[in-house]
Amino acid sequence: MLELRRLTSEYIETEDRFRLTGEDEAGNTISLWLTQRLSRSLISYLLSAISRSSTEATRNPTQDDDAGNLLQEFAQQAATAELPLQDAVDSTLSNQDWLVEEVDINQGAEGIVGLVFKKEGVESVAIGFEAQQLRQWLSIVRSQWVQAQWPIDIWPSWMAEQGESATQVSKNPVH
Repeated sequence: MLELRRLTSEYIETEDRFRLTGEDEAGNTISLWLTQRLSRSLISYLLSAISRSSTEATRNPTQDDDAGNLLQEFAQQAATAELPLQDAVDSTLSNQDWLVEEVDINQGAEGIVGLVFKKEGVESVAIGFEAQQLRQWLSIVRSQWVQAQWPIDIWPSWMAEQGESATQVSKNPVH
């Protein structure tokens, strides 16, 4: 299994899909394509997992929805504000390029969420996210989702950026 250490996520309009370009420790590069249908399922599960397992939810399990949303919003804003700047993983260097058919999601010790991207007949690709990294990646995916003009009904209100509109979202890849 190929394990990624870096990932660049971008919406490609001509494909109407997300391209995840990843790099492993040895510098090997791979491009994975996600359809909207698979992306919706993946994102819905990850958002639900964050809502259930975040420290904001477990510290205050009896809080009302408004308070819970506010705590989630603060945690999301903090994670997004700490997103480090990195060079993009260059998709032109990919030695593999395939459409993801299935994603396994593993929740490991210490809150690590592992994603294993699969396609029959090829080596699986994995990446792990700590809680803050997962929030950061979801923020990136959401900004690209808005750019794609895909229905935003799966995204909770605590993920929205202040004053956001579809025309304000960057059209550049984010990593």
